[in-house]
Amino acid sequence: MKQPTSAASRIMMEMFWHQGSWAIGYLVIVFLLNLALGITGSSSNIGQDDFFSIIYRSTKGFMLVIGIISSFGFLSFYVRHGFTRRDFFKGAALAALLLSIAFPLVVGPVSLLLSAMNFSDTGNSPVLQAFEHNWFLALASFGIQIFVYYLMGWMIGSGFYRHDWIRGLGFIAIAIVLVGFMDALWQFELASLWDRWMPAFTLDVPLYASLAGSAVIMVLGLVLIRLLTRKVTIKLR
Repeated sequence: MKQPTSAASRIMMEMFWHQGSWAIGYLVIVFLLNLALGITGSSSNIGQDDFFSIIYRSTKGFMLVIGIISSFGFLSFYVRHGFTRRDFFKGAALAALLLSIAFPLVVGPVSLLLSAMNFSDTGNSPVLQAFEHNWFLALASFGIQIFVYYLMGWMIGSGFYRHDWIRGLGFIAIAIVLVGFMDALWQFELASLWDRWMPAFTLDVPLYASLAGSAVIMVLGLVLIRLLTRKVTIKLR
């Protein structure tokens, strides 16, 4: 007999479907832009950035934004329709994880395809050079970092959702510190949202330490989100 789908699983699949459709639209736009630049020979005007480098950096902002959206629109929607805050937390976290896994699985082959068609030069990719052209490590780092950015957006949005704007600013500060620490763990100066406000620094640590440190940041982010949303008052509008 087929078991009924749990509430958290239903939320996970629905959110992954909605957010995944946004991600496809975002990827299509970047893909077409890169394709047009390759056809017209204008890629040199935007520096050495190839498709993978552009995606690697810009997706962080994309995930940050949809993380913020999840704390406002999705939370209110599901709780108003009878789901518990705990179910939403589990489902949204799993949906974010699935999306963070799906991005590298799609971006990697597309980057190689564009390179094979001479529309993008992965051989001179700044990101791949930083990872010594190790695709597995670059894609793993990509997935880990965009998941953290999603969590940071979710945490920031939850802070503003539950508290006033002054205390909400405190969660922005926490997110900046955590993202900066993660960047330092991966020894890569990111052209991300924070570069103009944060000094560049790195920590000379082995790979397992980078993974462990990133895991700590993820757990800390999830704990803070759970504390913020566990008994939050749902806004009607």
